[in-house]
Amino acid sequence: MRANSLFTKLLAGFLAVIVLLLSFNVLSYTFFYRNLRQEITTNSTQNLNHIVEQYEKQFQTVQLMLVGLFFHNQLTYWQDPDRSLANDAVNQLVRRIRDIRENEMLYLQDLIIQYKQGHFLIHQGGPDRLDSLYVQSYRSEAYGPEFWRKQFDLRYQMRVYAAADFYNSQNSPIGRLIPFVLKSTTNEDIYITALLDADKMFGAFSSIGQAQLHLIGSDRSPVFRSAAASALPATLPAGLDGTRDYVKADQSYYFYRKGAVTGLSYILVIPNADISGQMSRINVMLSVLLVLALVVSITLSVFVSIRFYTPIQNIIQTIQRASPEPLLPARGKGDELHFIDQNIKQFLRANRTSGRDPQLPPAEGYIRKLNSVYAQPNDLSAEHPYYMIVFRLSMTRQFRELHAAEQDKAARFIKEFISVSMAETFPESVTLLVEKDRLLSLLFTDKDVQDVWKVLERLRLTFDRDKEYCYLTLAFRPQLHSAGPIGDTYGEMAEMVGRRKLLGETQILTSLGPEPLHAGFPPAQEQELYANLQAGQGERATMLLNRMLQRMSKEGATGEQMLACAKEVVAKTVKLMAAANVEIGAVLDRLSPYPELKECATLEELQQLLDRFVRYAAGKLADKKEEKDTIVEFVTDTIRQRYNEDLSLDRIADRLGLTPSYVSRYIKEKTGSNFSDLLNEVRIKKAKELLGRSNVQVRDIATRVGYVNVTSFIRMFKKVTGLTPSDYRKAEIAAEPESGGQPGGRTHA
Repeated sequence: MRANSLFTKLLAGFLAVIVLLLSFNVLSYTFFYRNLRQEITTNSTQNLNHIVEQYEKQFQTVQLMLVGLFFHNQLTYWQDPDRSLANDAVNQLVRRIRDIRENEMLYLQDLIIQYKQGHFLIHQGGPDRLDSLYVQSYRSEAYGPEFWRKQFDLRYQMRVYAAADFYNSQNSPIGRLIPFVLKSTTNEDIYITALLDADKMFGAFSSIGQAQLHLIGSDRSPVFRSAAASALPATLPAGLDGTRDYVKADQSYYFYRKGAVTGLSYILVIPNADISGQMSRINVMLSVLLVLALVVSITLSVFVSIRFYTPIQNIIQTIQRASPEPLLPARGKGDELHFIDQNIKQFLRANRTSGRDPQLPPAEGYIRKLNSVYAQPNDLSAEHPYYMIVFRLSMTRQFRELHAAEQDKAARFIKEFISVSMAETFPESVTLLVEKDRLLSLLFTDKDVQDVWKVLERLRLTFDRDKEYCYLTLAFRPQLHSAGPIGDTYGEMAEMVGRRKLLGETQILTSLGPEPLHAGFPPAQEQELYANLQAGQGERATMLLNRMLQRMSKEGATGEQMLACAKEVVAKTVKLMAAANVEIGAVLDRLSPYPELKECATLEELQQLLDRFVRYAAGKLADKKEEKDTIVEFVTDTIRQRYNEDLSLDRIADRLGLTPSYVSRYIKEKTGSNFSDLLNEVRIKKAKELLGRSNVQVRDIATRVGYVNVTSFIRMFKKVTGLTPSDYRKAEIAAEPESGGQPGGRTHA
């Protein structure tokens, strides 16, 4: 191979590009490696910031919960002389503590309300004594009963104590817990302790599984140390005062932050060996990738150059063998492309001047014209009388299941088969694929139309034998068309072939017959269909659909009419699902029936598709109807059971552990009514029952159904019923049959 050949030039060009890219990668790698250590320390700083933010937010959240307990209206009632009131107060506090502890995001083991008087306390297990709880339920060597008694004498508002191991009465470990103590600013005889699960908090807040994290109190005493962390040196490195992001000492990096809420110091220790190890691993990985990229690039360059050069050489050899003229030389050595260009131009010039007969047979002339205006027969004009036939291919599901290459091969075969069948009887015929699923045949002949019918009959018999793969529709007006533009004739044939019916057989259409004036559901049956769908009655809905399709088929509806009706049913069903808050994303994407509707070739396929879709939609609507919403159910049950109390949205939201505004929006979205509307509806219903079956005074009825103000009751009653309570009672009495005395079931106030 010559040094200045096209192959050498191609390969040199590829290698030059590779060298440029390699230089860029080497420079990028060098820059990245130099900044890698800084990126690692920056990432560690960001990780520590995230950990501190999460811990401080956690302590602040727990602090707010404890402050809320200090304002609980039953906090001091446990010592009430009335034991029933005292017991009720204790029970309410226990329930509140349990409600708070159920929030898994707080990582609470327990909340303990400690009273100085009698060393009484309340926690999630109920009332207890200090000596009992910290000896049996929460035993710890670091935090015994005496430690907790001394807390009353210490002066602070909030304190986080060091994590310690706690054990229960069976001496089984509970875990490492961090005591978080909050004192009241108004009552020195009460403080509340939150026992926080130290390991769960660390697992949730740290994105580094083996991080060496230390929490240190303001007095430099350790509060928490992660499992992977080693003990800090007795004297911390200088500079850990918040002025610098990190300090390097003792072959380790110390990252420091101080919490704004607790005043705790957070120290993240990263051994220098870890950072060096990360850099070494990245160094090896990048080096391997660089070498691999270089090898692959050179290999591909050689391969592509050979693949490109080989056909060029074949073209040159072909020109050298077949050219009738002396070959023109290349512009220079190795300029193969110039050699090919010059000699092909010489060949074309010789061909144009060779004096070929410009007269072409009609068929060849029309083939050239039609090929140049593919799918635009309206631009053509016939110079001889002709018959026109338009074929439409409707592929079945079995055909569409074939591989794409097999489908293309079969479509080409069908086109060639029709073309050959026409040419056997009519040698001057032209058959062209004018649309994806349509063929056009022009028959230039003086033969009788019966000869055309014989060809069409043979085609019908052939295609009927392959009905499992495709159906053929032929549009043919049995008359000889005059020479001239063929656009109008083609338009009529195209409209004719569009009148195909959804039948599993070859159809030959010879005229534009009338279409049914009305296709689809009568209004009453359409209303019945969507009512059954809304009720989730898929079986009944599909039966109505099949009945409608069978009726349309008997009335002679075309395939396009039936598909249009089916699309309307699908669209209205999707709209019905959306109105019922059913998730329709899959129906509009993965499970959309619209692509399959376009491919339905028979009535059976259309029925099967609509049957699947309608049953799916009915099932989804039925599932939605049967869904139970726990929040709505809780609210409505509470209203029905406690409508006669001073019931408020705030109280219900508090029991749900949600905000009132969220519950209000949620109820409105799910039921369409506000909370107050639901409450007034139940109250007015109960009031109507009392007014209709008793003589209880209106004022007393208002109180019984939960209204404090009788005026508000009367106004609301009239707003809902249109009558005042007194007028409603009179109307009820007048509606009862006269019994000669007081109405049955009434009692006198």
